[in-house]
Amino acid sequence: MSPALEAMAGGLVVSCQAPLGHPLRSPAVIARLAECAALGGAAAVRVNDPDDVRAVKAAVGLPVIALHKVRVADRDLITPRWDLAAALAAAGADVIAVEATGRAEVPVASFVARIQAELGLPVMADVATFEQGAAAWSAGAELVASTLSGYTTDSPQQTEPDLDLVAALAAAGIRTVAEGRLGTPEHVRTAFASGAYAVVVGTAITDPVSLTRGLAAATPRSASALGRPR
Repeated sequence: MSPALEAMAGGLVVSCQAPLGHPLRSPAVIARLAECAALGGAAAVRVNDPDDVRAVKAAVGLPVIALHKVRVADRDLITPRWDLAAALAAAGADVIAVEATGRAEVPVASFVARIQAELGLPVMADVATFEQGAAAWSAGAELVASTLSGYTTDSPQQTEPDLDLVAALAAAGIRTVAEGRLGTPEHVRTAFASGAYAVVVGTAITDPVSLTRGLAAATPRSASALGRPR
C-alpha cells in the first residue's frame, strides 16, 4: 500500500475546491485552504486541477487526491480522460480520482490499469452505485468513493450522505471512502461506524458562500423576504 493510502486510513480528507466564478477560485487561495485543513488535523486533501495541485503540494505535506472535473450537460465528470490523469500526475498528485460510473472515455478497468502502470499512482474510483463500486474494485482501484451517489439518475436522490452505500461497499470487503454531503461530526462518526476507510468533507469546511447561504436562510430577514411567518 502506498504511503498516501496509509496516511488516509481512519482520517479526514478535506476537499479544497472552488468552481469558476467563486470568490475563492485561485490556486493560491486553494493552497491556503489546504494549509487550514492541515492545521486542523486533516489526513489528506482532495484537489481539482493541476494548477491547484501544484500550489497545494508547495504549501503542505499532506497527500493530495487529485482530480480534473469536466463539465457536461448534467454534471461534472471526474477525470474522464487519460490526458487529464497524466497532467495531474505531473503536477504532483499522490492519488488520482477517476469517473467510474461508465461515463469515462475508456472502460474503468483499462483506465485504472494504465494509471497504475504508467503513472505509478493509486486510483480512487468515484461511483454512484454498489455495482459500479464492485466493478471498480475488481478492476484494481485501491479506493472506492461514494462521491457520485445522489448526482446520477441511477442512485438515490437525497440530501443526506448515502451511508447505506458506504456500508454495503465496506461489507463486501471494498476499501471505501465516504464522500458526498457529509457535513457534521455525526456524519463522520456514522461513516466510520459503517466501515469507511476514510471520510471526505468539502463544502461544509471550505465553502463560506454555501455556509453563509444556509445560515442566512434561517434569519428573520430571509423569512420575511420569502413571505414566511417569522
